[in-house]
Amino acid sequence: MAHPIHNSLTWYDASVSDRPVFAPLGERVAGDICVIGGGLAGLTAALELARGGRGVVLLEAGALACSASGRNGGFVSNGFAQGFDSIAKTVGNEEARALHQLSAAGTEYVRTEIETHDPSIKMGDGAILMQRFRDKGALQRYGEKLNREAGEYLQFLDRTEIHALLRSKTYHCGLWSKTAFHIHPLRYALMMAGNARAAGARIFEHSEVTSVKRTNSGFEVATRHGSVSSGVVVTCVSALDLSIHKPTGQALLPIATYIAVTSPIPEGIIRTHCALSDTRRAGNYFRLLPDGRLLWGGHITTSTTQPADLSKRMKRDIESVFPDLRQVSIEYSWAGLMGYAMHKMPLIGQSGPGEWHATGFGGHGLNTTAMAGCLISNAILNNDDAHKRFQRFAPRRVFGALGRAGVQTAYWSMQIRDWLDEKRSS
Repeated sequence: MAHPIHNSLTWYDASVSDRPVFAPLGERVAGDICVIGGGLAGLTAALELARGGRGVVLLEAGALACSASGRNGGFVSNGFAQGFDSIAKTVGNEEARALHQLSAAGTEYVRTEIETHDPSIKMGDGAILMQRFRDKGALQRYGEKLNREAGEYLQFLDRTEIHALLRSKTYHCGLWSKTAFHIHPLRYALMMAGNARAAGARIFEHSEVTSVKRTNSGFEVATRHGSVSSGVVVTCVSALDLSIHKPTGQALLPIATYIAVTSPIPEGIIRTHCALSDTRRAGNYFRLLPDGRLLWGGHITTSTTQPADLSKRMKRDIESVFPDLRQVSIEYSWAGLMGYAMHKMPLIGQSGPGEWHATGFGGHGLNTTAMAGCLISNAILNNDDAHKRFQRFAPRRVFGALGRAGVQTAYWSMQIRDWLDEKRSS
C-alpha cells in the first residue's frame, strides 16, 4: 500500500514548536504584486519585493514550505542540479562561470539571512562529496577544475582522510567544500515568511489559486474564497500543481526522493558535522543532526506516492554503508516531491508583460531558490536583466506520462551504471 507523498510527519515538522499561522484569503484584496507559491522561491521574492517598498500578496495552496522547500536534506551549496561541464557545453565556459557565480550568490544570501536573523537555523559547516569506487584521480582533477574555472574552494580528501571521519569501507576519496553548509530548511522558510510579513507582505495559507486572468489593469488571481488584483504576478509553483502556469507546468517533471531520520546513533561512527553525499548518479546524502540522529536521503523515482515500507528500505540503505548501525531505529521517514526540467536547470524568467515565473529547482534548491527570488525581485524593482542568463534554459515540454516514463528509465540506467562502477573497482 502507498501513501500520498506529503502526508507523513517529518523530523522538521516535529522539531518546530512555534510555527506562525497565516489565515486563508477570504476576500478581495489588491496589491502591487501577487506571488503564487509559498515555497522558498516565492518567499524570497516576496521578502525582497516588500523590502523594496512594493505591496506584496503571497498565496500558498497549503501550508508554507509544505513541499520540497520544507522537506529536503538541508544542504546549501553552490551549483545546479546540472553539472558545470554540461552547462558549459550548452552556453560556453564564460557564461557557465557567470551562472555558477549567480548560484554562489544564492548560497551567500541564505547564509547572510540566517546569520542576521536566526543563527540557530544553521546546523553545520562544510560538505564532502565522496566517491564509492577507485577513480585514479578523476575526482581530484574535477575539484581542481572547479576551483580554477568556477572559483570554488574544494579540497581533495584521500581514502585515509575519509576513513578518519567515517566508520565505513564504502568511500574511497572525497572533495570537501569550504563554502557549503546545512540548515533546518523548514525553520528557514518560516523565518523568511515572518520577515516578509514584518516588511509589509500579506501572506495567506490554504488559499489555492483557481485561475489567473489578465485584466486591463494587470491580473486577477482567484482563490476559492477570495481574489487578488495586482499589476504583476510572480508564479513560484513547483511539481504539486502543474496547471497554474502552463509554460512551466508542461516543462516540469515531478521527481520524488526519500529521507529518513534515525534514533540517536553511537558516537564515533560519523566523526564530522559536515553535510555528506556521494557522486553516484542516484546517490545518498546524509548528515548528523544536533541531537545525534542521522538524517539519510536517497532513491529517486517518478512515483508520486510514498511506499508503505519506506522505513525498511531506508534502514537497509543505511546498513549497507554503515553496518554498525543495525541496531539503530528509523523514527521518521518521508518523501519529498521536486520539480525538474529536462535540462536540470531552473526555469526563471518573464512569460509576458508583468508575468514572471521561477521553478524547477530540484536537486539544488536551497541556493537556487534564493538566487531566483533575488533575480526576479531585482528585475521588477531595478530593471536588472541578470535573469536573462537563464533564457538558454527556457521551459521545454516534457509530454506528461511519456516524459516521466523516460526519466524513470534513465534513472534505472544510472543505478545500473553506478553499480557497475563500484563492481569494477572492488
